[in-house]
Amino acid sequence: MNQPGTVQLGRKGFWAISLTLFMIAYSVSVMPAIMPAIVSDFNSSIGYIQSILVLFSLVTASFAPTTENLCRFYGRTPVFLLGLMLYGIGIALTALSPAMGMLAVSFSLLTGVAATPLISTPWAIADLAFDGKAEEQANVALIVASSLGGLSGALLGGYLASQFSWRWAFAPALVVLVVVGLLHRSLPRLVTRYQQPIDWVGGLLSFWGLGFILIGISLSAEFGWWQPKRLFTIAGVVIPPFALSIVPTLIAVGIILLGFFIFWQRRQADRRMASLLRAGLLRKRGFVLGLLTAMLHTLITTGLQFNLFQFVPVALSLNPFQTALTIIPYNITMIIVVIVILKCLMLGDRIPPKYIVHTGIVLIAIGIGLLYRSLQTQITSLDLMPGLIVMGIGSGLFLSYISKLTYSAATADEKPEGSGIYNPVQNLGSSLGRAILGTALISFASRNIVDGLLEKMGRTLPPVQRNQIIAQLQEMIQTLSRQELEATLSSQLPPSIAPLIRPIGLEAALVGMRTSLLIALLCTGICLMLAATLPKYPAQAFCKLPERASYE
Repeated sequence: MNQPGTVQLGRKGFWAISLTLFMIAYSVSVMPAIMPAIVSDFNSSIGYIQSILVLFSLVTASFAPTTENLCRFYGRTPVFLLGLMLYGIGIALTALSPAMGMLAVSFSLLTGVAATPLISTPWAIADLAFDGKAEEQANVALIVASSLGGLSGALLGGYLASQFSWRWAFAPALVVLVVVGLLHRSLPRLVTRYQQPIDWVGGLLSFWGLGFILIGISLSAEFGWWQPKRLFTIAGVVIPPFALSIVPTLIAVGIILLGFFIFWQRRQADRRMASLLRAGLLRKRGFVLGLLTAMLHTLITTGLQFNLFQFVPVALSLNPFQTALTIIPYNITMIIVVIVILKCLMLGDRIPPKYIVHTGIVLIAIGIGLLYRSLQTQITSLDLMPGLIVMGIGSGLFLSYISKLTYSAATADEKPEGSGIYNPVQNLGSSLGRAILGTALISFASRNIVDGLLEKMGRTLPPVQRNQIIAQLQEMIQTLSRQELEATLSSQLPPSIAPLIRPIGLEAALVGMRTSLLIALLCTGICLMLAATLPKYPAQAFCKLPERASYE
């Protein structure tokens, strides 16, 4: 990585941007690992933790266009340093949070906003500092750094939560932040030579549009996709005021706001006024299809890992650290594959990268199939390992080439703008993965527990009453520990049925997990079809980036 690009970046500078991505990935991946401890400490629910993670990704994705606007106005490096300070404050407040509300604000809002420039700047610096093979090596190295952060968050965070407290699980992120702060002087000073007004209207429209959609999806398990499972009220006012769940209402409002956002962007562009994004890349079919392909991969892998962190403790009776050890083969395998490709870049010369991406998607589908087959009543950690390893190999192959193939539809000058679109869309994929697959797991598990208990008691209920009981059980599953849930159900059921709660609950969890795997497999099929539109090789335009007048 010694070929100069348009800026100079030394070893310390590369360590700084790598550790930044490591820190972000650690902080996000630690949350699923410590969910049980937080739920127990705050007497809260898994649903709230899921919503916090969804909101974090939402804030990061929605604030990204505004961040790029701020970078063009004030310079990327100053915005990065501001984000670093705000991130430290957010993580510290998260670890010290006295209640769930404070944790949500500090982690989802403060760190979500701060993470936006911390995610985009490392990739922008790598684009400007390296050319050709050196750029490919730098990009793969940044993927490895992010993957190692995710691995450390699940493993180290789970261990700290099990041995000490979930609050200590955030300490490593603060340590890494201090190291990045010490190394920040080695970063190139990227200062803009022109100032462009900030499009605050576009920023608000994009944020609220995406926000309403994702919040609606995350609430679907609790309120229902169409038929209302329970009423949604604000200050005693029922919303909506008719027999419809709040979920489609929120999604519809979000789509309308995104429509206004697109209209506003076109209006600003036609008048040559400040706009959040120049939508040139979004008019290019190849870039959009590649973007959606990468987003679906993020949706699948993030959602399944999130579900495994909920399923494994119930099915295998493991603590957070043991759960992380069970799931970790996926991350380790993915990192090994990416590192091997980093050392053997000629692979992309011998085999068209498009086919490597296709192979990765097929292996992910095979891994999902192996996970599905392994879901039996007497499941063990070893049973899950083959599927996780095959999925890890597939993700490693996929991630090594997908971004370069996506950018093949863009010109070299459009690549910085592309990064401002590509990264937040992946965060959007993370939100959708947790919301859709996580909702499927809880919903189907709750339904099958209720139906199983009713069958054993030889009873039937009217659909309305049955749905109400399912909704109540969903809330209990996300709030109570397994022991507390079993004790609560035992007190409300006939003595002859109580001993059956454990096997019925395990079978219901298996059904919920299988259903989420089938949804993930469907998404994998769509991902493969979209990947068929990718070019065989990355565009040669990105082997050498031209000088750009916007930076000095």
